[in-house]
Amino acid sequence: MKNQSAGTPRTMRNLNELLILDEIIGGGPQSRADLSRQTGLSKPTVSSAITHLIGRGLVRETGRADNSQGRKATWLEFNTHCFYVAGVDLGATRIRMALADMGGQIVQYQQLAMPEGSLTATEFQTFLVQSLEGLLKEYGVAWDKIMAAAIGIPGVVDPAGGEVSRLVSPLKGLETTLELANLTRLLPVPVITENDVNLAALAEYSLTGDAGGGGSLLYFSLGEGTGGGIIIDGAIYRGLGGGAGELANMRLSAGRLEDVLSAQGLQKLTSAITGEQDKKPDYFSSEPGISAERLFEEVRKGDPVAQSVMDAYSGILAEALTNICAVIAPDSIVLGGGLGSNGDVLLHRLEARLTGLDRNPHLAVSCHRERDVVTGAIQIAVQAAFRRLREEWTL
Repeated sequence: MKNQSAGTPRTMRNLNELLILDEIIGGGPQSRADLSRQTGLSKPTVSSAITHLIGRGLVRETGRADNSQGRKATWLEFNTHCFYVAGVDLGATRIRMALADMGGQIVQYQQLAMPEGSLTATEFQTFLVQSLEGLLKEYGVAWDKIMAAAIGIPGVVDPAGGEVSRLVSPLKGLETTLELANLTRLLPVPVITENDVNLAALAEYSLTGDAGGGGSLLYFSLGEGTGGGIIIDGAIYRGLGGGAGELANMRLSAGRLEDVLSAQGLQKLTSAITGEQDKKPDYFSSEPGISAERLFEEVRKGDPVAQSVMDAYSGILAEALTNICAVIAPDSIVLGGGLGSNGDVLLHRLEARLTGLDRNPHLAVSCHRERDVVTGAIQIAVQAAFRRLREEWTL
């Protein structure tokens, strides 16, 4: 806040208000006298600024402080409902979206099925806008109350220009439509785009990471596809062209990573192992291809064949994690996705197999589950919203 004495009276007022607002956001509820002491501004200047901030809906009075002597002071706090942000998790078969206040608290959430078949650019744009407008209508807010929107994309997002590549099916063909420039033109608010697994990693790091911004985390998504999100020193590591964490093409002794660790890979492994059994359990015989959900269910029941499949799968997964740890040595590894969320089956098997590492990372399963991507989207949308608020203030 340098050169506060320079400029017009309006500029000085804006700078004073921004200084006070930052103090309230960072320091929590405070009285006018507290704010005067903390900012070094006079009490009349603080009172004038607070009146204006309350009028703009950014600050609100929230009761009286418990003073031991004299008249009780009024607490002032940031009004987190002054504006909102939107977060979107764009999936191959469904879309999850949330509306959150400026404190990052989700106030409205919905999950919708994606229209069947390949979508044209126009069809996708219509679906996305109508879905978001439906979310806003459900909560009763208009676009002018939305400060930013962040969209998690299941593909590589180039951090330099927002170009998209390697989209999952059936979204292939929408790469141009999902470019940052086109989404910015489509929606009436500032837009941020990011790889979906990167957002999931950010959401998990906010729960497990060092409050000081240090530490590292690998989020490993296992489901219909595979992917990784890497957090180093509190920030997403994107790599060249946004390609960091694209683990699908990693080569393991059993084959290409995604081919052997995705849901389809688990199904193939199951078929291979059960084909060697003299007598298959009934549930293997009665289904043309046992689902991953059924397999995990049978493991929990103690079925020896299902357990042997899971032991083999965990061995392959442990090999992948060992290779990754040799390069980035993360403090934490968080498993997510439809397969990775089965921590009660996977974690103890992995811990028993990750014995060759000098230092073992902390292993966990996603705390946010199916909301991990949209939670990360909300986090970066809130950051963008505060940047916008400050930029508009200083104009």
